[in-house]
Amino acid sequence: MKIKKFTKPKIIVLIVAVSTIIPLMSFVRSDDDDFELIKNLEIFHTLMRDIRTMYVEETSSGELIKTAIDKMLETLDPYTVYYPESLVEDVRMMNTGEYAGIGANFDKSGEQYIISTIYKDSPADKAGLIIGDIILKINDKDITGKSYDELELILKGEPGTPVNIQYSRNGEKKSMSMKRAMIDIPDIPYYGEIAPQTGYINLSGFTQNCSKQFRDAFIKLKNDNKIKKLIIDLRYNPGGLLVEAVNIVNIFVPQGEKIVEMKGRIEEWNNTFKAENVPLDTDIPIVVLVNGNSASAAEIVSGALQDLDRAVIIGEKTYGKGLVQTTKELVFKSTMKVTTAKYYIPSGRCIQKLDYGHKDSTGKATRITESEYKTFKTKNGRTVKDAGGIMPDITVNSDTMSYILENLIDNNIVFDFATQYHRKHASVPSPEQFEISDSEIAELKQFAGDKLYKYETMVDEDISDLTQDIQSEYPNTTISATLAALKKQIETEKRKEYDKNKAQIRTALGSEIIRRYYYDEGMIRYTLKHDQFIKKAEEVLDDAILYRKTLGTK
Repeated sequence: MKIKKFTKPKIIVLIVAVSTIIPLMSFVRSDDDDFELIKNLEIFHTLMRDIRTMYVEETSSGELIKTAIDKMLETLDPYTVYYPESLVEDVRMMNTGEYAGIGANFDKSGEQYIISTIYKDSPADKAGLIIGDIILKINDKDITGKSYDELELILKGEPGTPVNIQYSRNGEKKSMSMKRAMIDIPDIPYYGEIAPQTGYINLSGFTQNCSKQFRDAFIKLKNDNKIKKLIIDLRYNPGGLLVEAVNIVNIFVPQGEKIVEMKGRIEEWNNTFKAENVPLDTDIPIVVLVNGNSASAAEIVSGALQDLDRAVIIGEKTYGKGLVQTTKELVFKSTMKVTTAKYYIPSGRCIQKLDYGHKDSTGKATRITESEYKTFKTKNGRTVKDAGGIMPDITVNSDTMSYILENLIDNNIVFDFATQYHRKHASVPSPEQFEISDSEIAELKQFAGDKLYKYETMVDEDISDLTQDIQSEYPNTTISATLAALKKQIETEKRKEYDKNKAQIRTALGSEIIRRYYYDEGMIRYTLKHDQFIKKAEEVLDDAILYRKTLGTK
């Protein structure tokens, strides 16, 4: 669903990165530039020295310099980032999808941390922690009110080291112990046969070896399920390693086919990536699903398959990130991720949306306008355009989340109801069979109580502004009474929203409940049966003439 603002656990946007480390090279552009660099570094050194000596309060040199570095890199682009030694684990997780911990994610509610996700077979899962548990102490340290960064530092550690958790469940305090382990967050949370002879692979990221996971999943679907059609779901996929994207495209295109090209300021670093391996299947009909949150490596896969007329792209226009980052090790175990190139998919187009080389008067990157887009040709001669993202061959728009559902999610009403439901029901049917009944929809409404309609729509805001303006300009009791009657009518209409949006609420509640029993995999399996993108993909794959016509083949 398309939402008006982010309400789910923070999604870290991963970027296309080259997995090799490029050696440090010095490129002096001119004597003047060299002098300018030395001069300003000396100024910075003396400034830091004098602040340490003269400032009225104690200062942390590390924090001050980290802030200075971060602010400097912010002037380049959002993807050039510095990681001190304390965040090296974050870099490793971005590249590998692994980290050492207990296998749980948390959301903050007020000053408390509540478990929002449990990974299957993780230490937290095996120890018996469940979604909805309120964490009170970790290794006897009270975490109430601590920042998320502080919480992560406490939870992460060496595999095999003990973690003692004190938590609250249903008002009762409990304690348990477990040992940290390597947590591997899979890039393929689910794959399977979702319709007769139609395979489905959900790819959520591009970390190290995800192409092998993808290859194995595809082979299993072909051998075990005898699939003859394939849906690749790249919605909400923020990207990752470029080489993994190349390897996935290589599964479906002939050996030697150009997949993506990197071009940057340093000519020696430019590279062209071709299909190096023998493909598994160059004929199976493919649909790739994308939306506005499909970025970087996800755009390489969808864009390359579109340019080579190897798949029909269905959904919404993608994010539009055509930049490549390289991981560079610095001194003292610190790391930098730096933008070194743009990438170009087979037709020759770069789909980068924002021009960070040209900023406006406020310092923001300029947006490439549609009138500036250039046209290119796919392998079969279809017209495609460059900047702004990958435009799907067939557009399907996500449902906009209703105000009332947004309110139910933002105020944790759906989450809390699902937690209560889980405590009352030891098991539920499979995700494919599970449904939310009308009585449970009614229970949710009652559970929400006074919070159900405690939200403002754009109309509410407009009426409020109009009321203030009229009272200021025309303090007339007749007008005020008319406005009061109008507000009452609007409130009456708002109270119909729950029943009008029952289908949307039903799906959201079912998703939240089912993942407590079947984890993220189960949530995906449950939502597929309500998914209009999937319905359109099946329709296209079932119509061979439409499929070939879309790709420009005879």
